Amino acid sequence: MKKKIFLVGYRATGKTEIGRRLSERLGWEFRDLDDWIESETGLTIEEIVKKAGWPSFRDREHKALEQALALDRPVVVACGGGAVMHKDIWPEIMEKALVVWLRADIETIVQRISSDPMTASRRPSLVHGKSLKEEIEMVLGSRTPLYRKFSHIHIDTGRLTPDEITEHLVEEMS
Repeated sequence: MKKKIFLVGYRATGKTEIGRRLSERLGWEFRDLDDWIESETGLTIEEIVKKAGWPSFRDREHKALEQALALDRPVVVACGGGAVMHKDIWPEIMEKALVVWLRADIETIVQRISSDPMTASRRPSLVHGKSLKEEIEMVLGSRTPLYRKFSHIHIDTGRLTPDEITEHLVEEMS
């Protein structure tokens, strides 16, 4: 049995919520990569992006993925939505961890992002000059093949409750 679980998926698909619940159920450590990066830099993601741009954030994200993979204890890792763009590291992650793609339809994602008070600091815009729905459609169009390629399990979080998803994953781990 693999002793690491990496949760991937677009923004607002439940990676942090499911990650916390799953780590509690399994008695494993939980790591949210965005929190990890913010803690190490002392800056919010929005501040990192404003100060140094998305490439700087992506460099930090890649390092955090490497660090999470190197942990020598059981861990559930909630990855940022763009973590799958680091194509070089995912074959190794898939070998050493169970990778779960949490997905939802565009309308569900729009609703969740729009109602989340943390959106501004945790989810800076990826595409300027587009509506939220247009941005999601555009980014999902490029990332969906990566989520599919770099995951073992796919779960629609718009159709199941967090408890149902957690139970399903606990069963997968036994």
